[in-house]
Amino acid sequence: VTACETGWSRHGKRCFKVFNDPKSWKDAEVTCLNHGGNLASVHNNKEHAFIKNLVSSSKPFWIGGYDAVSEGTWFWSDGSKMNFRLWNAGEPNNSVEEHCIEANYGGNWYWNDQQCGDQLSFVCAIADPNCSLK
Repeated sequence: VTACETGWSRHGKRCFKVFNDPKSWKDAEVTCLNHGGNLASVHNNKEHAFIKNLVSSSKPFWIGGYDAVSEGTWFWSDGSKMNFRLWNAGEPNNSVEEHCIEANYGGNWYWNDQQCGDQLSFVCAIADPNCSLK
C-alpha cells in the first residue's frame, strides 16, 4: 500500500484532499489535474461517507460529475463509470444550464446539478497508479 502525500487522506485505492479555495468546476478540475488527479468520483456509500467526513462542512462543494457533453448523460471527469448516484429529490433538473455536480446540496449531502461557473470548494482524488477504477 502506497502512502498518500502530506495533506491527502487514503480511502481504498485513492487519496483525497479538500480544497477550500472556491473555484469554478473547470478550474477546480485543472487544480486536481495539476496534482495528478481529478475531481473526486463517488462509487458507493462508503466513499460518500468518507468524503462527507473529510469535508465536514455545511457548504456545497464540487465533485467530478458533469453532463456538458450531452444533457442528462452524466460522466466522471476521471473516466470511471457513473455506477452510483445520490441526487437530491427533484434533481438533476438542468434548471439554468446546470452541467456540473455539487455535493452537499442544501447541507443534506445529496447531489445537485449546478452551473459550472459557480465558485465552490472541491474535493480531488488521486488513484493509485497500480489500480484501475474503470
